[in-house]
Amino acid sequence: MDPCTEDPAGRPEDHVFYGWDVPVFSEQDYLDLYTPVSGLKAADQRKEQVNVDMKNEEAAVTPAGTPAQHLRGPEDSWNIDLIDSAQGSNSRTASLCTLTSQLLSEHGVSRDEFSWSVVWGRVTPVHGSLLEPAELLFNVSVPWLPVELPFRWRLSSTAQELMEAVLETLDHSAAVSGQYLMKLCDSEEFLRSDEMLGLYERIQVYHKFASDVPVRMVLRDTVGRTLTRDEEDDRQMFHFNQVLASACSFNTIRSCLQEKLSSYSEEVNKLMRSQCGVCVSEVVESVQGVCEQLCGVTTADLEEAVGQLKRIAPVTWTPAEMSDCETAVVKIHQALLKLLHVFFTNFDLDFRGPEDVPDPSAADVERNSCMLQLNLTSLYRLLPGWINGYDHFSMSCSLTHCGRNLTEPVLSENISTSLQLNCKIQCNRLLVFPVPVRELPYESMLTFYLLGSKQAKTPELLCWAALPLFNSKTLVHGTVLLSMSTQVPPRCPPSAALTDGHRQPTGVILQIDFPDSQLWRYERASARPGSVHDSTLCAELQKRIADVSQKHSLSLMTENEKAFLWSKRHICGERNSYLHLVLGSAPQWRPQNLPEIYWILQRWGGVSCEEALFLLSHDFHDQYVRSVAVRRFQQMCDSELEEFLPQLVQALKMEWDVDGPLVTLLLSRSLRCIRIAQQLYWLLVDALEDWLYKSWISKVLSALKHCCGRALRLELQRENRLMDLLTQVAQRVRTADKTKRKDVFIRERWKIAIFFADGQSCRLPLDPAVEVKGVNVEAFKVYNSNAAPVEVSFITADPLGQNYSVICKTGDDLRQDVLVLQIVRLLDRVWRQEGLDMRMVTYRCISTGRDRGLVEVVRDAVTLAKIHQEWGLSGALREDTLEKWFHMRNKTIEDYEKAVMNFLHSCAGWCVATFVLGICDRHNDNIMIKHSGHMFHIDFGKIMGNAQKFGSIKRDRTPFIFTPEMQRFITGGGENPQRFHRFVELCCDAFNSLRRRSALLLGLLQLMLAAGMPEMKDVQDLRYVHNNLRPHDSELEATSYFTRKIKESMESLPVKLNFLIHNMVQFSSVRRSEPLADSRISSSSNIQEAVIQKYTISGKDVTYELKVTIEDGYVISQKSFSQFETLHKLLQKHFIESTLPKFPSWFNMSFTPSRKMSLLNKYLKELFEGPCRGNEYVCSLFLDGPNAAAKSESDAHLRPQIQLYLSYKDFKLSVMIKHLKNIRLSNGSCPDAYVVTRLRPDPQDKTKRKTKVVRSNDNPTFNELIEYRNVLKLHGHVLEVTVKSRKAFVAATNVVLGERVLDQEKWFPLGFSAV
Repeated sequence: MDPCTEDPAGRPEDHVFYGWDVPVFSEQDYLDLYTPVSGLKAADQRKEQVNVDMKNEEAAVTPAGTPAQHLRGPEDSWNIDLIDSAQGSNSRTASLCTLTSQLLSEHGVSRDEFSWSVVWGRVTPVHGSLLEPAELLFNVSVPWLPVELPFRWRLSSTAQELMEAVLETLDHSAAVSGQYLMKLCDSEEFLRSDEMLGLYERIQVYHKFASDVPVRMVLRDTVGRTLTRDEEDDRQMFHFNQVLASACSFNTIRSCLQEKLSSYSEEVNKLMRSQCGVCVSEVVESVQGVCEQLCGVTTADLEEAVGQLKRIAPVTWTPAEMSDCETAVVKIHQALLKLLHVFFTNFDLDFRGPEDVPDPSAADVERNSCMLQLNLTSLYRLLPGWINGYDHFSMSCSLTHCGRNLTEPVLSENISTSLQLNCKIQCNRLLVFPVPVRELPYESMLTFYLLGSKQAKTPELLCWAALPLFNSKTLVHGTVLLSMSTQVPPRCPPSAALTDGHRQPTGVILQIDFPDSQLWRYERASARPGSVHDSTLCAELQKRIADVSQKHSLSLMTENEKAFLWSKRHICGERNSYLHLVLGSAPQWRPQNLPEIYWILQRWGGVSCEEALFLLSHDFHDQYVRSVAVRRFQQMCDSELEEFLPQLVQALKMEWDVDGPLVTLLLSRSLRCIRIAQQLYWLLVDALEDWLYKSWISKVLSALKHCCGRALRLELQRENRLMDLLTQVAQRVRTADKTKRKDVFIRERWKIAIFFADGQSCRLPLDPAVEVKGVNVEAFKVYNSNAAPVEVSFITADPLGQNYSVICKTGDDLRQDVLVLQIVRLLDRVWRQEGLDMRMVTYRCISTGRDRGLVEVVRDAVTLAKIHQEWGLSGALREDTLEKWFHMRNKTIEDYEKAVMNFLHSCAGWCVATFVLGICDRHNDNIMIKHSGHMFHIDFGKIMGNAQKFGSIKRDRTPFIFTPEMQRFITGGGENPQRFHRFVELCCDAFNSLRRRSALLLGLLQLMLAAGMPEMKDVQDLRYVHNNLRPHDSELEATSYFTRKIKESMESLPVKLNFLIHNMVQFSSVRRSEPLADSRISSSSNIQEAVIQKYTISGKDVTYELKVTIEDGYVISQKSFSQFETLHKLLQKHFIESTLPKFPSWFNMSFTPSRKMSLLNKYLKELFEGPCRGNEYVCSLFLDGPNAAAKSESDAHLRPQIQLYLSYKDFKLSVMIKHLKNIRLSNGSCPDAYVVTRLRPDPQDKTKRKTKVVRSNDNPTFNELIEYRNVLKLHGHVLEVTVKSRKAFVAATNVVLGERVLDQEKWFPLGFSAV
């Protein structure tokens, strides 16, 4: 059982010693800590000057070897006064303050520059082919007109060109366009004048949904700069209290310690005046009181001096005894000053003692040939339960670099619990590591594990601490104090960032003593080539290097593969390998190995984004290597850098210095971009939930808040208050009884409205460009699920903007959703850069703390389950649901066809994304569909193939969701089978495009392993994605593989059963579908009314005269009752039966024609006043007749064809059998087709190959790869292709092999006779 207890928040309780309580400061306390300074020191001072600056703050420093005395009277000779230290009590903390001052100096305020005054739109590059033909309707609002000006404009032009065109249209001079800025009305997002409109992420969304773009032209001089830093912000000093305000109460700590120090001074003065030993005990008690305030820590010098004083007899002293007493007191005083110095140097505080102990002389660590050794001195504040519950303790100490042991761990055993005194154990154990100090890497780490042992039981881990061996280019020396953690150690290798959590004086304190006679400085080696071995890069070696490099991640490589890659390091380059794989394969990173490693790094052609991500992972701690990776991110624009912020925040955990290059990059870019500053703030707030790195992250967060300036800090404070309020409401709704949730919600939602009652606006954490000024209370919604998320509709600040809806979720960990959506956005960016528009719908999601966050709502989207439920429980088993639903929502044939193509593309993209990431728990309530046809997925709680189970059976039993229902919708019930071919091709193209960027995807995921997400935690999750990407397959092999996955998904019955079960669970609480939106169609053929005016009887036949009124006149036609019945049956194929009016049937109507006419008129009235009103398909049926939509008879006589892709390389002929079309048997039925190939001439009849059978399909898809090896030449060979069905001949063709048919997808006509 874990000896430590859990607090309500889930954090192991730190046992705080008296005087070190932990209150929490408010945001206003933070703001009050900013104190103006009249004169700032030069901001460009170097880090090495920090210690000197701290010493200069003291009033005076006394010479070594004499008592510390301030220039006061004799009575004050023994006084010790604590000194303010605004930059912290040690060089680690001061360096962060120095960094912020330097950054603010470099980014001075410029009132005429808009770069960091407004929120600029995100820019995402796309292929030029996607922009050239694109146009949108811009509704432009100008200051001097009360109405918007509709302006159709091309997306390949700039905002400047659009403004110039608008001004010229309004008879204004285009020359004044520079006085204006253009912003979107739906947000406070501004468009840069020189950027192409089609590159803006938000405008791409408008284009995706074919929506009008509301924009506003505003004068530059009128743009508010409410979030900008001002000169007053630059005059504020960064006080270190801002960093630790949430961890310590400095005033209380300092006053208690100063009180004990004053008591000590008084008792010493009394002793010296009395000249007898009566007051010795009081002096000793006062010294013990000081030590008690310092967590009970003491030193050997102090205890020896106290013992010397106690040995003096308590009587009147002789002059010799008086001299001995003074000597003992001097030693006590010096030891006490040294103890204070040790304490303030090791722990982070904003005050310190009166003196600094001078450092010994420095020397190059290369001259230190001694073995690394340290003394395990003492353990303080051990828990009584440990002392009483264990027989003895032991301490294990590991010396590692990047998680790899440099030596075997050293174990100090049998530390008896009986030796404890006041929860303290004096250990005094010497630990020696058999490795010379000069051979240790700079980033070496010492990790201490305190173990408790009981008789005949395995030792239990009680607490641990980590310590970097070097800091500030100096080997650790002297006395070190570490606060040991009782939490579970991290999975990732320890780093200096982890050690920062051991710098608070709480919990168990470990005292270690290192040799301090000499100060050893570390100088990083320079790059120079190692021993170069001549090696010819032959084709076989090239292939071997490329194959090994396909692992992409060091975590997936074997030791043999690393050894091979390192042996070929001199011939590895960006063309055949990856930098991080070559560097990570180095067997050692000792100082003597670094010159060659750095030489490889310098000669590399350039660090790619993928390599930079891996170089910032836990596999690389070397500071120079990491700085090179950071420089790659420095080259990115703000929009691109923002996409990688989640990974860069996790990379902070592997940093070495709090003022290192990565921290510097993030803070400097936050000064330049409001969007980065706000997103970084919320990512850091969320990262604070990781208690192991909380101290480190809080320092970066405090520096960020200081750099932001007061205006942005206040805005972030408002966002925090709004988020707390939303969370509070959502939490109360979620925890309420399900029958009372609605009442609780109605009562609580007004609290959100009151937030905006005073007219204040607030930006949303999801996007700083979205500024809201109120809420639409009536549009609030509570979803019927276990988490009971709450949807809130915000009113945007711009009067022309649409409301912005978000979902507030509590009780769910949204970090996985954030990660998946980030990767999907990145995939979409990769595809669009290659000219592949998958029409993906993504939305913003943010985690703002433990189990809480916000999700953006996509307008006009419903779940697939809601569509199924319109047919009742059977809806999930039908195959015509999507087809009919889209017919109801799209009134014109053009809109319906657009919806089909949007669905085809977006479904293909999400099939690839969900397959690669192993997204599970895919039921019809997690799939959303827009009326425009765009499909997307939600709720990513199960990823990396971790499927939910019914007992031992997985619920997700297909690679991804693509059902026969979806295929039917895409192909129009089989009338357009080529669309399915297009779907397969899109999937395979997207899959292969993603495979070419496998390293980027794996780099993003590897950095997130340290985030502690439940489904993304170890290398096995990384391996899962790597295997799904099929890195060793060729593109043809990958195409064939993914096609098999599509067929596997379509043939799975459990998917339908899963949908049905989910519908059964949800059906009782689901309301009926939302009413159909009124569609306004300005077509002259739109039917206004259809009425039967009269009927004519001719024998047994009755003909009804139908008058159809349209907008520009009317049409009269003659129809029989059976024709009306035929029309109704056709409508049933396209629309939901329950939404259609009931057609008159023979058993409930009179046989008289007048009665029939009356019932038919009632039917027609309900039809055209109901859901079919204005539908173009319905209009065409009644105006042109049922044959208008029928398939052309000529389609049946189209010639059959086969699509092949042929390639020839390394004497291997690869034949990809892709698709067949228009294949029919002689009787007109669909064949069970398969393809047989032979490579002629074939005298030995050994080249016969065949595909699998596709049953009952006249346009089958195969995508199967057939290979012929040892084909020495193509000339003279013919590929014989035969299509068969159940061994019967169907069609055939011969392909003469040559250059003209290679490396292209080509359709070949098929003949009906054997070749």
